[in-house]
Amino acid sequence: MIEFQALRREYGDLVAVRDLQVSIPEGEVYGLIGPNGAGKTTIIRMACGLLTPTAGHITISGVDVHQHPELAQSHIGYLSDFFSVYDDLKVWEYLDYFGRAYKMPDSQLRLRIDEVIQEVGLEVKRDAFIRGLSRGMKQRLGIARAIIHKPKVLLLDEPASGLDPKARADLRNLLLALRAEGATLLISSHILPDLEGFCKSIGVMEKGVMVRSGTVADISSQESQHFCVVRLSWVGEAPVEQVLSSIDKVSDIAIRGSEGLFRFAGSDDDLAALLHQLVTHGVRILSFGEVKQTIEDLYLKLSRNEVM
Repeated sequence: MIEFQALRREYGDLVAVRDLQVSIPEGEVYGLIGPNGAGKTTIIRMACGLLTPTAGHITISGVDVHQHPELAQSHIGYLSDFFSVYDDLKVWEYLDYFGRAYKMPDSQLRLRIDEVIQEVGLEVKRDAFIRGLSRGMKQRLGIARAIIHKPKVLLLDEPASGLDPKARADLRNLLLALRAEGATLLISSHILPDLEGFCKSIGVMEKGVMVRSGTVADISSQESQHFCVVRLSWVGEAPVEQVLSSIDKVSDIAIRGSEGLFRFAGSDDDLAALLHQLVTHGVRILSFGEVKQTIEDLYLKLSRNEVM
């Protein structure tokens, strides 16, 4: 659905995006992560046609964004990090304005405005002036504007920026609903917990270069093939640290009370044998298992946090 082919963007001597090659399938939610200045916003602006690549191509739903911009943009909904609103318009008027910009017929637009307002949860603000909306409500309105024409692709640049925890949770639920409806989402963010359990795939950007791209499951598996982190808990007095310290494949043991963490560099069979050894030594195990890596964990492993 979204294809970046040898994409490059230069600003004089500065290479903001260097030879990007990424393919995002239909219905995917792809998280573009990295520090500020890594090139994420430049990629999204090129994807929606606001910037022209120095080299390479971008296709959206099979349409070249820069050869056929109007056709491509009919498939795209875009929300920038900082977007303008018209304070003197009411919520429905704002959506009406942008619906007409997308050349939606009057009969279809009136129904679509009501549908979108309900979808983003702004029913009680339908006739309110935009100047009176909170930051979270304006963000909902921005999403409504981006989806008014039922695009196949949503390009969202730091959509949770500046939102309080409640508004971020509401935004997350809204985007989950859009994903369920079949939209393909490309989301840039440096607020990594907001992407957890939401993005199926991620791309880690550093100084305009894609360091790693793929599904969260595949990247996590690749990064964990040499070791994993194991958490365990138990009841009563037990020689847990003594047993763990005697095993070569165990390192970085951290024990607090009747809970512990350690790094393990072995196979599943080796880990099962370790559990058996703990039980044999009289440790009454309550829980024992590998700690799942979060998106933030993967980013910290893959990133050097460099900017241009």
